[in-house]
Amino acid sequence: MHPLENDLDGLIVGGGISGLTVAHWLRLHESPGLWQLWEASDRVGGTIGTDRVQGYSIDWGPNGFLDREPLTLKLVEELGLTSRLERADEKSEKRFILKGGRLHAVPFSPPAMLKTGLLRFHEKLRLFAEPFIPARRDDEDESVFDFAARRIGRAAAATFVDPMVSGVFGGLARELSLPSCFPIMREMELRYGSLVKALIARRREKRAQNNGTQKKSGGPAGPGGWLTSFQTGLDLLVAVLRERLQPIIRTGHAVTGISRSGGLWEVSDGRGHRVRARRLVIACPTGAAARMTEDFDRDLSAAFSAIPYAAIAVVASGHRRQEIAHPLDGFGFLIPRNEGLRTLGSIWTSSIFAGRAPEGHVQFRTMFGGAGDPSVINLSDAELWTTVHREIGPLLGIRGEPAFLRVYRWQEGIPQFTLGHRERRRRLEELAARRQGLYLVGNAYYGVGLNDCVKMAHAVAERIKDGSV
Repeated sequence: MHPLENDLDGLIVGGGISGLTVAHWLRLHESPGLWQLWEASDRVGGTIGTDRVQGYSIDWGPNGFLDREPLTLKLVEELGLTSRLERADEKSEKRFILKGGRLHAVPFSPPAMLKTGLLRFHEKLRLFAEPFIPARRDDEDESVFDFAARRIGRAAAATFVDPMVSGVFGGLARELSLPSCFPIMREMELRYGSLVKALIARRREKRAQNNGTQKKSGGPAGPGGWLTSFQTGLDLLVAVLRERLQPIIRTGHAVTGISRSGGLWEVSDGRGHRVRARRLVIACPTGAAARMTEDFDRDLSAAFSAIPYAAIAVVASGHRRQEIAHPLDGFGFLIPRNEGLRTLGSIWTSSIFAGRAPEGHVQFRTMFGGAGDPSVINLSDAELWTTVHREIGPLLGIRGEPAFLRVYRWQEGIPQFTLGHRERRRRLEELAARRQGLYLVGNAYYGVGLNDCVKMAHAVAERIKDGSV
């Protein structure tokens, strides 16, 4: 066993975007002091990474963020990366849903909704009745599917909401909590009584802010923001954070246990390293947090374990453009689960951002797994490609074998905010608050996206600087 190292001001456990951003907001790149960041693997960044092979640029996990969060844009600016930002191509606003064996463009306007083949006539009428459906005023939890079915009808919920939830969370709309996954939608219903009325009111507010002109504020991946990445890949963000924070980063340090001694946190890893710290920031997935706290606080460990994750497999494939019949004129497509396929959806990466495939080639990222199909992650690369070719090959007119193929598997892919998540989160926060100097941060609490991680990391860093628990 290594001797106990010097006492630290603080230790961050977990080198994903949350842990790195806490360190950034604490300004540890300017004054490292006695802080360290421990990461179990041999690299930092978590699911954020980019491979550049054979002229392709392939993101491992997330491929961007919505540019509506000021703190994320502030982070980018402070890292000197604003000039490297890349907005998704406007043509990628168009997206598709598979139904009945063919791809249908998602209708984003009332006239398009009337013409769409995704819904039958009476199902469209039910959707247009949304402004007249009374709002639910209680604070009881409700599944995303039940909320959507109540507001726009079961058919529209199954067609539009179910695949969207699979694409964002890898989860089941009937099991995920609306106020936890989409709190803005619940707030819109409470404030305006209707989603349609809320959208109209917000449009009027925007027009007033813009002096009567209607400026485009939506974009690929959602209203109020535009999907944004960096030239050649999202990993640039992690690379600059890693470079700046290098003095405090320790990779290959998988925490095996924590304890309290003399008012300090004592943390050890599987290689015999031990440190003591006044503050401990747990920024790793909740499964790992549960294991490291099991002997220290069984209640806290059980609370971490209560937050489930969905396993995700991402198949990145490159193709010669001439071997794809589809025009690829959009973002990609999602597949409702009632279509009976294993594929969750496919993103046409090279249509969204420049430089993601060499000249004359295209790139797809096809998703599998999620809460409804956890075993798919155990399929071999060949079996996954066979599934891609069988299920989406006819839709896109794929001929021949891919010019490039790479598979990314995430056992703890996406946290699942299932019904009761608010109570589970509250329980965790109450237990953590009993332990002086303990802080929690990550995508398992308030949101799974990069923006959510940055916001929570900023809040935790402010609490640490203020000296609050």
